[in-house]
Amino acid sequence: MKNTRQIILSTLALGFLVGEGYLFLNSHKIETSGAYDQTSLKPAKSDKQTIKKVDVSVDGVEGFDSIKKLTESAEVIAEVEINESESFQYKNVVFTRSDAKVKQVYKGDVEPENVIKILETGGYKNGTEYTTEGNKVFETGEKAYVYLEEYEGPVAEDAYVIKGVYQGKFLEEEGQLQSPNGVAKGLQVNNESQLGLD
Repeated sequence: MKNTRQIILSTLALGFLVGEGYLFLNSHKIETSGAYDQTSLKPAKSDKQTIKKVDVSVDGVEGFDSIKKLTESAEVIAEVEINESESFQYKNVVFTRSDAKVKQVYKGDVEPENVIKILETGGYKNGTEYTTEGNKVFETGEKAYVYLEEYEGPVAEDAYVIKGVYQGKFLEEEGQLQSPNGVAKGLQVNNESQLGLD
């Protein structure tokens, strides 16, 4: 009788442990894979359709009202193509770190064909897309002209940030440039020649 009781108690204990382990692993899986296609580090297409959007406003950011002032302030000016982007959370803020291949350098100490890291505030996390003043972070395959400075802080090492948070980022699509949302009239450009990088 005592052996039967021990067998029943052991079986119940084992069942409890297996059940708890399954619940833990299953909840962990939902947390980490909900918004991302893990092979590409980009939001999964199915998640992108149902994504929640959060736009953040920033105050006290260094502002620019002309390409000339942006050029003078930047440590690096380059044409880049994004190899891959990865979003992550640091102290309740979502960031995206992109590996950018340098196509051409107009200012600064980076070499063409090198890959640099660009850190942006915003990105994709747990089914939500975070933007800054309506400006999205880089995605794999995008091309842009960027005005950068070296990042100093705890979030990333050996990285650059865009001047004025998003003001120094001009996406290139089919030979045309797109100015960031919410920039001064002096930063609204349509093509490379308006950047005056010759």
